[in-house]
Amino acid sequence: MHLPLARRREARWGYLDSFMRYFLAGVIVVCSLATGWAQTVSPDLLKPENRSTSSSGGFTIFGGTRQDRSQLGRRAEEIKEKLWKELKVSRDEFSPILLVLPLIDGVRLRQREVLVQVFDAAEAGRKIQVDIAPAARADSPAVDRGILNALLLQVSLKSQKFSGDRYVNPPSWLVASMGVVLRRRQPSEDARIYSALLEGKGMPRPKKFFAQKEDRLRGRAKEVYLAQSFALYQSLVELPQGKDKVLQNLTLAEPARDPLTRFGQTWPTLAEDTSRLVRLWALSIADLSSSRNLQLLSSSKTSAGLDQVLFPLQDGQEGNDLGADFLTLSRTEEGRLELKQAAVQLQRLGFRSHPLYHPLVEEYREMIERLSRKKRGGFVRKFSEVEELRLALDARCAEMTDFVDWYQANDEATGPLLAMEQQRAKISEEASRNDAISRFMDSVEGRGW
Repeated sequence: MHLPLARRREARWGYLDSFMRYFLAGVIVVCSLATGWAQTVSPDLLKPENRSTSSSGGFTIFGGTRQDRSQLGRRAEEIKEKLWKELKVSRDEFSPILLVLPLIDGVRLRQREVLVQVFDAAEAGRKIQVDIAPAARADSPAVDRGILNALLLQVSLKSQKFSGDRYVNPPSWLVASMGVVLRRRQPSEDARIYSALLEGKGMPRPKKFFAQKEDRLRGRAKEVYLAQSFALYQSLVELPQGKDKVLQNLTLAEPARDPLTRFGQTWPTLAEDTSRLVRLWALSIADLSSSRNLQLLSSSKTSAGLDQVLFPLQDGQEGNDLGADFLTLSRTEEGRLELKQAAVQLQRLGFRSHPLYHPLVEEYREMIERLSRKKRGGFVRKFSEVEELRLALDARCAEMTDFVDWYQANDEATGPLLAMEQQRAKISEEASRNDAISRFMDSVEGRGW
């Protein structure tokens, strides 16, 4: 009686054992897919008609159309040339980087749309492959970042002593800063970001900063990280042997995996004295946010910018007082949020405002910012006074603009400025003295003494 029961139990445990083996095998497969093991190129993409080589031979492109491969090759070569020139990388021989344009998006679990990976090609050595999914090809910054990351990794791997599949990626802050270098925007756009860092809570904290990675950030956090990375790069470049030290950190033979420890391998004094590092960092941010980087707006465009910020906050009913509308907004949570956003927009406008309007814009910003914090005392009266001042300034600037336009459109010989200068010269001539001492002093001045 006990034997059939024992056999049943043995069969049950055998079934569970088989189930667990299959289950664990499935988990291993899923985990291997999630960790980003190298994905082989499809056999169809390896055909000669589906393969192209860039002009310098530094990139081999698979898949897509001939036009797609040609455009990608040219862009990759452009990024390479700019990067090599910026970091002063020697023109050594490197194995070609493989750029793959698959026909469909990656099927692996949580695979990135632009994936940089390294694999061992036996006798050919290590190969770097960049998979660019169809969904990412219209995202130029993402594609550029993938190519840039692959190039920096290529330089780094040539010096690393680690063997097999052991290697350390380039510092995330260096990849981010090189991305900013390669796609520098208008000076005014950059200056606004760095000014916002100085005004807000964006000043860097080394430990937190080095623990971040650009590809894991989104929106405002990513913008701040890029600005901080470029400011760090600029502060390091201005030190003695600046760019040589940056390249030295990239090409360490045994770089530490911890980003802050790796930073200390090249700049030990700054890693130990983080307060000094933060000071240098802050000075770089202040320099990047300075007014010399700004393209200031004209008086009319500054006034129009004020209208764009203030008028959307009106109630919409004609004849309503704008100050009273602001006061009504401040009594609701949603309204106070709108006022805070308007204060931020005014702060940004102030960075580029015309010098005559800058104090006025700052006055608006301060009033609205205080109102968003429920400080309503005397707001309507003060707002009306600032509005009157603005109307007077608009009128005066319009007169000045009309006068300059008229003067430029007419003959300068008959213009009023020349007449005013002649009148001043006549008055000065009549007021000059002709006694002996005055003549002697005039002769001394004429000889340049």
